Amino acid sequence: MAHAARRSLLPIFYKRCIMKLTGRGVSGQRVMAVDRDEADYKTLVEHVPAMVYRADVGGADEWHFVSPQVEAFLGYSPTEFTSDLWLSRLYPEDRERVLEEEARDRDRPDGSTHRIEYRFRTKNGRVVWISDEYVLMSGPDGHRYYRGVMLDITERKISDSGLVPHEQHFRSLVQHASDVILVIDAQGSITYLSPSVERVLGYSPYERTGRSMFELVHPDDLELERETIAELLKRAGSYSCIELRVCHKDGSYRWLEVSLTNLLEDSGVQGILINYRDISERKKLEEQLRHNALHDPLTGLANRSLLVDRLEHAIVASARRNEHLAVLFIDLDDFKLINDLLGHAAGDEMLIAAAGRIKPCLRSEDTASRLGGDEFVVLLEGVEHERDATTIAGRILESLHLPFVIGDQEVSIHASIGVAVGDAPQDPQKLLRDADVAMYVAKSRGPGRYEIYRSPARAAVGS
Repeated sequence: MAHAARRSLLPIFYKRCIMKLTGRGVSGQRVMAVDRDEADYKTLVEHVPAMVYRADVGGADEWHFVSPQVEAFLGYSPTEFTSDLWLSRLYPEDRERVLEEEARDRDRPDGSTHRIEYRFRTKNGRVVWISDEYVLMSGPDGHRYYRGVMLDITERKISDSGLVPHEQHFRSLVQHASDVILVIDAQGSITYLSPSVERVLGYSPYERTGRSMFELVHPDDLELERETIAELLKRAGSYSCIELRVCHKDGSYRWLEVSLTNLLEDSGVQGILINYRDISERKKLEEQLRHNALHDPLTGLANRSLLVDRLEHAIVASARRNEHLAVLFIDLDDFKLINDLLGHAAGDEMLIAAAGRIKPCLRSEDTASRLGGDEFVVLLEGVEHERDATTIAGRILESLHLPFVIGDQEVSIHASIGVAVGDAPQDPQKLLRDADVAMYVAKSRGPGRYEIYRSPARAAVGS
């Protein structure tokens, strides 16, 4: 209806503009009524869905007036819309034809009207078709100029070229699209759901239409979904894209990439248009990549990067809770011998088995990591007394000293552990160095023992 109303108004508008621009009616007589109705003309120029302009012909090619509609029409303000801009944004395939027409205008008589259609690239990059109808005029000094009207005829051009799909064609595209399309009302109730929902979430459109879209959203993502829709409702035409988990009919959760557009004021939709696709595989890959970046590939324990990150957070948390934390630096005393006698494959098997012995000795809030080779570090949070750390260190030593079965052989090893207990504020690297120093003290005093870091211990090892 809006498009039809626009078409019915334009002939009247063109007639009024031409009469105003030339000062003549269609009979060639002066139309004094138009001159007297300046307010009516100004209203017409500023509110009709077209752009009115005055520009020089040739020479400087200056634009002396551009009506405010240019901003909604082409994305530029009247002050931005210069001759250089107009020329640079002309569609390349149409530029030569438009410039040839402009050259012919220099020899055309005053008062003659002309129209040309061409494509123009708007500020946001969209290509629109323009119908440019203008009158050639001359000022008192003989300088020639255009007075004209530009109209967006993109819809007509698409329609004339047969690019608008038939309803049945459109329906078929929607029904066979891999993405799910749905429409919800302002309260979140589903008013339309495309058949592809069955492939993505296991439900038929009939099962979900009329239900709340919030029902299946993961509890941890529900607030994000509600906040997103609340923001969309504030402005017609607004758009957002989020990622969240939604429950499949089989009870599992799928990660979806969800695009939402507020089309409540669009008479053809009257709702929030949502398009979503299953990105669970992508999320799984991203999670695997994140895990690989922060974990030792052999043992699956945290690597140095993750250890230091958790150590930094633990220091902040311990200061806030007025608690201690501790770092245990673990070295397998006999590992090199196993590598030399049984080979590197047996050595890797030993490291994996050792990691499996260390983890059960810890609490859920503790972090076990492997720095490389046969060196492991454990972060203990919420340590009340030094003996809490030494108790866990003793437990790890006992577990590691139990025989291992590597290949078809039974192997026993010893370990040395350095313990550093810290108060906040504390430097993570210093805690690691202190625990490392204590570990070497333990190793120097015999296998299978732990030592607690004391400041004098640095002097004892020459540090």
